[in-house]
Amino acid sequence: MAIAPTYVTAFTLTSALGVGNAATLDSIRNKASGLREHSMGDLGRTWFGFVDSQALRPINGELAAYDNDCTRIVQTALEQDGFTEAVERAKSRYGKNRIGCFLGTITSGIHVIEELYRDHEVALDRPPPLNLKCAYSVSLDAIMQYVRRKLDFTGPYATIGTACSSSAKVFATAHRYLQMGFCDAAIVAGVEGYSETLINGFRSLGVLSTEPCRPWDSARDGISIGAAAGFALLEREPLQDDALALVGYGETADGHDMTAPHPEGKGIETAMLHALERAGLDAKDIDYINAHGSATPMNDMAEDAAVHRIFGDRVPVSSTKGLTGHTQGAAGITEAIILMLGMQNDLVPGIHNTREIADGLKCNVSLDNQTRRIRYGLTNSMGFGGNNAVLIFGRLN
Repeated sequence: MAIAPTYVTAFTLTSALGVGNAATLDSIRNKASGLREHSMGDLGRTWFGFVDSQALRPINGELAAYDNDCTRIVQTALEQDGFTEAVERAKSRYGKNRIGCFLGTITSGIHVIEELYRDHEVALDRPPPLNLKCAYSVSLDAIMQYVRRKLDFTGPYATIGTACSSSAKVFATAHRYLQMGFCDAAIVAGVEGYSETLINGFRSLGVLSTEPCRPWDSARDGISIGAAAGFALLEREPLQDDALALVGYGETADGHDMTAPHPEGKGIETAMLHALERAGLDAKDIDYINAHGSATPMNDMAEDAAVHRIFGDRVPVSSTKGLTGHTQGAAGITEAIILMLGMQNDLVPGIHNTREIADGLKCNVSLDNQTRRIRYGLTNSMGFGGNNAVLIFGRLN
């Protein structure tokens, strides 16, 4: 049985592709990757999707305690594309106690702790000097509290940390809260900044590429990481005739492995089937798939197998991580917004950096941008522990 649609009445993205939706769309059209070479000192090099530092400024005033590099990205995102103004209009319609917020992140402001270790001599009996800044930065909930105070709403809220599916799952959570009447509008978000913990964690797993990542490529050897902050406002009713809507979602937690996906992609396959069922759609109705496409050999192989079993080679598939990097806890919303920009502009983004599709991968991978009407688009997110989330968006008019 199909679920009631939830309408996306505003959204904004700040990432390595640029600040705001117009800059993001321009970079995609011009195939301008935001990945830049980054030295890890004695540990080698990688490529990272940094947000332009010139677009970021300190957080001042009564919220200055929250000031750190990650929250500065959030501040910048909230001031783009009229998003804060859209939230204000929602507050005037419903009341600030009826606005919810659901935010996905993995590391929040953990780089503040990293800076303390880097800048102080540390020994087992002499830990780094924790300070008040840590209290406003390090917990997963810190960014949520900044957003709540910045936008001044008092409805239900939750921070979700399910690895790389975190900010895809926020859409599903928000839909449920709206349908149950716990709130009348919901802000959904995904946030991730620069973190040496993330970079070195993936290096230790042997899946951090020393080149810009190449999803589906025969020579792919791992991920590139990126920073981003994305926000969307969800409501039960559309505010304009051409509104986009979340029409289906699927979530699974197959628990096959702590880090690796099921080799046949069974978890993500089940999530896609659940999303189609909730949307009341068949596989033939999907016009484009934004794949998780992390560019690790195992992940791409598993996802390709799952997608091909359901959709065959008819629907165009691409991963946009070669443009943004893998934005981790922000990946779900980053790619949902890229999908929605494509739907608004009849654009299927081409896969970036990929030169030759690997043998055995069967999906219809779009190597270049395509002009194509997308009535229904699907986006996949695959996280550690088999935490998978699939979203389907539609143009209902």
